[in-house]
Amino acid sequence: MDSLTESEISQIARQQRDEGLQRLSCHFSWSEFCDERCCFHQEFVYEVTMFAAACGFPWPNVIRAAVMAKDIFPKLEGLNIPDLLSLLGVALSECSLNTTSVQRHEFANFLTNTCITRQRLLQAVVGGAVSMSITQLHLEVQLPPTPCALTEGTDLHEWEHQRRQAELTSVLQQKVEELRALRDGSRVSLGEVTVPEDEDLDEEGVLALVRTAVRATKDQMLQSLTQEASLLSDIQQVKLQQAALATKRLHKPVLSNTGQIN
Repeated sequence: MDSLTESEISQIARQQRDEGLQRLSCHFSWSEFCDERCCFHQEFVYEVTMFAAACGFPWPNVIRAAVMAKDIFPKLEGLNIPDLLSLLGVALSECSLNTTSVQRHEFANFLTNTCITRQRLLQAVVGGAVSMSITQLHLEVQLPPTPCALTEGTDLHEWEHQRRQAELTSVLQQKVEELRALRDGSRVSLGEVTVPEDEDLDEEGVLALVRTAVRATKDQMLQSLTQEASLLSDIQQVKLQQAALATKRLHKPVLSNTGQIN
């Protein structure tokens, strides 16, 4: 520790991280841990020391910050937040840093944020979690089926053509079935004409009844014929769309495997 002079710490602060970390660690005795935790201990001390140097601490205060960091790291195990803050407060007051209030505030914030945000990690490290064995679970991964090669798949334009063709075929079948049902069914019905059962009709009554029946059947026939004409028009339109789709497919250029248009 006595070898860590102001000149030495100033040179360490100018070195690259790995070189500076190794050089700073050589000035302390690391008897607290004898396993991988010692490396984490050294890195913690180095980070705190370099932050103090970056804040512009005088070199003697940078050395005090390094000693303080080395002292508090082994005490982090099992502390909750209030106890952790109490530990840091005592350490900062005992360190007696001869710095400005702004520098002390920045250093205290850094130390507090570092210890609190990494609380569980630091506690696990200090508690010896780094030396614990890890049990790995091997899970079977179900891979998706291997897709077909491009030469065996369906071209996007071909797929769209097939989908559209299927839609038109379905619509055509539906219209044809509606037309067949219309033609096979009864075109007119005399249900709207009421024939009196308990009275005799004279000539004028019979003529009036006939006129009513003719008007009813005329309206029904007109409605039926209009519906049939509409179905025939729809069927014709669907067939024209099918023909146009087939013509478009016939004249669509086909790319060969070499990328040339056939």
